[in-house]
Amino acid sequence: VYGYTALFKQYEDEHAKATLDYQKRASFEELDRQLHKSNICYFGDYHTLPQAQRSFLRILRRLPPEREVIIALEFFQGRHQKHVDAFMAGKLGAEEFLKITDHESGWGFGDFPSFEPILELAKERNYKVLAIDTRSYGLAGSSLAARDKYAARKITKALKKQPNALVMTLIGELHIAPAHLPHDVHELLKNHDIEGRTLIIYQNCERIFWKLEEKGLEHSVAVVKVRPGEYCMNNTPPIVCQQSFLNWLDVEDAPELEAPEHNFRQYANLIAEFFDLPLGNALDELEITSVIDLSFLQRLARRGDFSDADMVRIREQILDSESYYIPQAKMAYLGNLSANHTSEEATHFLRHVCAKSFEEPQLLLDAFYSRSLEEAIGFMGSKIINHKRKAPPLPYFERLSKSRKISADEKKFARLVLKHVHLEKGVRVRNMDAVYDCGPELFNQVTHVLGYRLGERLYYALVEGILNKSQMRELFFYDFSEEGLALQTYFELMTITRNVIVPTRL
Repeated sequence: VYGYTALFKQYEDEHAKATLDYQKRASFEELDRQLHKSNICYFGDYHTLPQAQRSFLRILRRLPPEREVIIALEFFQGRHQKHVDAFMAGKLGAEEFLKITDHESGWGFGDFPSFEPILELAKERNYKVLAIDTRSYGLAGSSLAARDKYAARKITKALKKQPNALVMTLIGELHIAPAHLPHDVHELLKNHDIEGRTLIIYQNCERIFWKLEEKGLEHSVAVVKVRPGEYCMNNTPPIVCQQSFLNWLDVEDAPELEAPEHNFRQYANLIAEFFDLPLGNALDELEITSVIDLSFLQRLARRGDFSDADMVRIREQILDSESYYIPQAKMAYLGNLSANHTSEEATHFLRHVCAKSFEEPQLLLDAFYSRSLEEAIGFMGSKIINHKRKAPPLPYFERLSKSRKISADEKKFARLVLKHVHLEKGVRVRNMDAVYDCGPELFNQVTHVLGYRLGERLYYALVEGILNKSQMRELFFYDFSEEGLALQTYFELMTITRNVIVPTRL
């Protein structure tokens, strides 16, 4: 993209050689033990993938809160350290801070919201945040090797000041190969008689992913040991990582943003091929729009076949950043350009192409389970594209239902979800009417979560051979407006998938 020089190729090859294979499966508890023994951790970042930054945040949260930690971020240039300090001290607001540091042109990826939770945790735990990049120092200073040396000096200086600290370094994946930044830091620490106890954590290395895939382990293994002191976390398939970068390129280089439409069509074709669905020329009749262009709202209003209530609901979904398929208009709206949202709506589109019906059932009970099943099918289809996608875990709702820091509506939402989960497990539940007749907003939220949880089980039932492709294919053709069919289908699928093993998440 920006020039593929011989030096860059050599640099890339050194990382590739370091991540060709792995020794054995590992666990997050093993990472915890390694972090306890280390004073420097190098964590690989894929800048355009928010999941990469979320994974770093999750590892930070696993550290004992009382431990002394320095967070070293490539995200900030070293020359702006005083501004980083001012921001962390609350003397600068986020908008002013980004303007002063000229962040957009200096970093280029424009993803401050992905890093903001890391900074919030740093403020909460009183962690030092260290700026370690030197991207704008001219051509010589912009080389990867030169940036490694600069970052090494910053890290070494910080460890000299805080010898008992753990330096958690989040930097581009290529930088953390042993021959790169870790080598430069080691040499400097040696000169200062400081022991460097190093841990390297790669993320989503392609060759390691395919090694796991060959053994059928890509779904169940989240961490592997590459060699002593080096591990790899697997949370996102390579195609999703790559697509996040391609989407970023389209956002930067093409104001009309062609990527969402291209991705939607690609995912629809892949899912249709996987389940042998009769797609025909349906994609030619489909309009795909996104948050980039909201002019479609005016076109929908002019059509005359959407009521005022329909338009209010559509606007509310847009404000909630929801993606959805509007079958009456043969339109897919993407409130988020991620692979998860795009593939989920592509699945909803395929579902309506196959079922040839988009009428919701008249009875409340049927409408509830019809909506849940639609969400389940959509989520299951999205996992065909990104099998690392996770449904909200049950412990999350258990914590939410007891929290004192949330609104009454949020607590009610969590309790309604748990009430239905208990029903699914065969527990006698009182006042189930409260789950079904809970008002439009909670109705949507509860069916959304229940559908995602069932969709996840359906996917792993397919992986484990409990359900086959033909059985899953039939779901695309069901007419859930038929009285009683949605309720019956939902609980039949819950029974079939009762013993499915869903991998736990970090």
